[in-house]
Amino acid sequence: MAVPWIDSILHLAATLTEASDLVLEPLDDGSLTVRARIAGIYREVKRCPAVDAAAAVARLKALAGVPAYIVDEPQDGRIDGRPFGLPGDLRASFLPTVRGPRAALRLPALGDLPTPDALGLPTAVIAGLRAAIRAAQGLVLVCGPTGSGKTTTIHSLLTELAAERPDRLPLAIEDPVERRLVGVVQVEIRPHLQFGFDEALRAGLRQDPDVLVIGEIRDPTTAQAAVRAALTGHLVITTLHCGRAAEALPRLIEMGVAPEMLLPALSGVLAQRLVRLLHAACAGTGCAACHGGFLGRRAVADWMAPDHASRLAWAQGHAPMLIADSDAQAAALVSDGFTSAAEVGRAIGHRP
Repeated sequence: MAVPWIDSILHLAATLTEASDLVLEPLDDGSLTVRARIAGIYREVKRCPAVDAAAAVARLKALAGVPAYIVDEPQDGRIDGRPFGLPGDLRASFLPTVRGPRAALRLPALGDLPTPDALGLPTAVIAGLRAAIRAAQGLVLVCGPTGSGKTTTIHSLLTELAAERPDRLPLAIEDPVERRLVGVVQVEIRPHLQFGFDEALRAGLRQDPDVLVIGEIRDPTTAQAAVRAALTGHLVITTLHCGRAAEALPRLIEMGVAPEMLLPALSGVLAQRLVRLLHAACAGTGCAACHGGFLGRRAVADWMAPDHASRLAWAQGHAPMLIADSDAQAAALVSDGFTSAAEVGRAIGHRP
């Protein structure tokens, strides 16, 4: 029973176009609950009975290429999603807990990639991003928590750039490659083979790219290498886990990047969140056509594009000027009836 049960879960994942993650959570009675993160919120989609739970996890580990007999150590692997109707690999993580092993699956991107104009970001933000990524060099930071749409934003901009400028070579280093992009050289890191972001970045720079995308800055070595590349003729686009645009520079300085290198390199900082929209048809009360009263999401974002004056002010410790402010955008969504104050509080950490 466990083999077809796991296969059915992966086939189910292929139909959940708004889902970004799938988790198999062990419960006290030995069963597994399967929850999908849909529009940023986890919801139960299936249960596995206790009698099949151990075999189900073993099957999942076999698909991920990790030993099933190891039950007391964290494990990471990859699952080829194509046999199950998914467009790419699933990143699989297994964690031993007091109730049994917990599995977390990062799903590849489903559905069509939106154009930059369809991302839902303010017009001034899209214009600023387009200008920043068309520059010959510089550092563009896209910030936000997991599930805030950072990768979709970068992929959308990169696809447009590759179509418009086939003379430029874009190279993207990702973990994992969530969707394949036309005209972009994509590299997936393999930490278990000692091929992480730092190693992939060094190897990628030897390919002489014009545009370099680094999936995430996680450590001082990668942070410093990204800034050096941005100062030496490359356009570098990367993500950083921080909540607001103003937090990006202090975060990189904490990682050991010298301010005198960072400020000249920086071209723009985007920090975005996704806010769920109330379902108009049921007035947010919840129905079969929505998710608990919400349907769809809208991006809100901070955007900064430092000029000479703002770089000087930033170096002296003054707060940076925002061209776009996510707080103001979120407050407008609430006042116009598109979302609730509680949802804004959930998505960005405080109510408008």
